[in-house]
Amino acid sequence: MCTSITLASKEGNVFFGRTMDFAAGMFGEDPGSPMSIVTIPAGAQVASQLNPWTAKYAAMGVGSTGTVCLMDGVNDQGLAGDLQVLMECEHASASDLQQRNLTAVLGEEFVTFVLTHFASVAEIKAHINEYGLLDQPLTEGNESVETPLHFTFADTTNSAVVLEPTDNGAFKVYDSIGVMTNSPEYNWHLTNIRNYISLDKFDPKTTKKVSERVSLDPIEAGTGYGMFGLPGDYTSPSRFVRSTFLANNLDPFTADNGINQLYSVFRTAMVPRGLERASHDDPLSDCTRYWSGYDLTKKEMYVQTCRGLTFSAKKLNPQSKEITYTDIEIDNLVKWVD
Repeated sequence: MCTSITLASKEGNVFFGRTMDFAAGMFGEDPGSPMSIVTIPAGAQVASQLNPWTAKYAAMGVGSTGTVCLMDGVNDQGLAGDLQVLMECEHASASDLQQRNLTAVLGEEFVTFVLTHFASVAEIKAHINEYGLLDQPLTEGNESVETPLHFTFADTTNSAVVLEPTDNGAFKVYDSIGVMTNSPEYNWHLTNIRNYISLDKFDPKTTKKVSERVSLDPIEAGTGYGMFGLPGDYTSPSRFVRSTFLANNLDPFTADNGINQLYSVFRTAMVPRGLERASHDDPLSDCTRYWSGYDLTKKEMYVQTCRGLTFSAKKLNPQSKEITYTDIEIDNLVKWVD
């Protein structure tokens, strides 16, 4: 379970963020793979289990420590994106991709691949038909993973795209409405959200005659009832609807408040530990392991983990010369006042 949201300020500055919801640890809270802020400079040789490549653009984001596999990130051109689980994802064999003249890519490496190759959403859309998802697991140490995934990317023009490898490994392309969650496929979500077009942010204030005998006043002067019926559960369809309506009904905000506004919307999508388990005897809870937010104009990122209130922030340095791994704070660093 994950959610990503894109917002734009009054000045047109774009902010992108995501929750990483997963049933394995990322910061020592449960067994799993440790995460860091990974920085990849332009010109760096990027190792791959397929064919290594040279990074055209510098990129930075949350990734698996010791690897170049970004879960989400931003590059020095202001392109940002993430990966999320999509159960309808399809992989193809190397021979099948070759027959269709598609270059094979691994899903776990794909965010890194895109951010180090492309400068904009338009450029992605122009070239995505050249690639296909290979049915080869990613190997880290003694572990092998092949996760069903889809991807979203946004840039400084406020263009956004969703890429779903559901055509035998090839990608279906959707113009994003600024939100992505998990299964079903994106076109299903775009249809489902039409069930909620009556929602708005205005409180009903007037008495309504509901029959010849009955007239009713709104409860509590109608406060919050414009959004009455907004889904409140943690399923992917509900998070999609909830995030879309909240993100698109905010008061206009200035760029200096962008990260704050982004985080305020995400608070409604964060999954507390313990609410989602695969079975009664499963010790691991599918919950929000971290939140990350990106200022695409400043090329800055902010990360908050499930282990603490602290935000770790970092600015992409286009002059960096080597791949680096920066620890993410897990403490409750708060300011105590008298």
